[in-house]
Amino acid sequence: MKFLANIPVLLLVALMCACHGSTPDSVAPKLVVEGWINSGGYPEVLLNMSIVPTENEGSVSESVIRWGVVTLSDGEREIILTGGPDNSFFPPYHYYSFDMKGEPGRTYTITASYKGLTATSAVTMPVPPHIDAIDVTPVEGIDTLRHITVRFKAPEDCPAYYHLTAKLHSNDGREYPCMLGTHEATVPCKEVSLPVYRGHGSATTGKYEADMPVGETVTVTLARVSREVFLFWRAYDNASLVDGSIFVGSPGSLPSNVEGGYGVWSAQGVATRTVTVE
Repeated sequence: MKFLANIPVLLLVALMCACHGSTPDSVAPKLVVEGWINSGGYPEVLLNMSIVPTENEGSVSESVIRWGVVTLSDGEREIILTGGPDNSFFPPYHYYSFDMKGEPGRTYTITASYKGLTATSAVTMPVPPHIDAIDVTPVEGIDTLRHITVRFKAPEDCPAYYHLTAKLHSNDGREYPCMLGTHEATVPCKEVSLPVYRGHGSATTGKYEADMPVGETVTVTLARVSREVFLFWRAYDNASLVDGSIFVGSPGSLPSNVEGGYGVWSAQGVATRTVTVE
């Protein structure tokens, strides 16, 4: 879907959630959160207001929250994230901190506040997965593209839930959710192979291609996530594949693990690999 392929994750969620079964005059704005803390990494949060499309061309830029308060607790201490401009994101503003590092087993609770609105979410970080291999294979009939597959084994404590993201270093300032990048593992210790398809938010020029261009450097992140986070990304992926309007397929039913707002907060165990596509 051409329109959806060019909308960043947070803004798409804001549009999808705010528009279902409503009119601009009847919708009360809510906070929209896209945030994560990786095992061994630091928290990052994008914060927005839900958007009701109107003839006002400035509605998207005006939805960005630059003066919000975002706090994060790991059950022992609480920190306040710093907000600031960052051109690797769009909109180019996000909240971050280097004062708290992700540890598997801990529960991370985020609270975002702005102009009397509050959104909260709590997620326990799973144990990180292990990537056994990254396979790069030719795409039949196309010399300029390669197909990437990530291979790993399901853990003993199934069910386990996974979400794939990828960053193309020549184009992307951040990692984007891979198309068809969610997986539920139900059989313990079974080998799993997942395709790594280019994300809809990934910068593209010309025709969109799901596979990766030859010569590109790609960072692939396999994240083990909670069931609630998995359900969000699976629904987001399904909605982004709708061939038509973003209002098709009951977008208002997009699940969220954010109380008092929309979006998703994830504390996730991650494994990362970087490959050069040859």
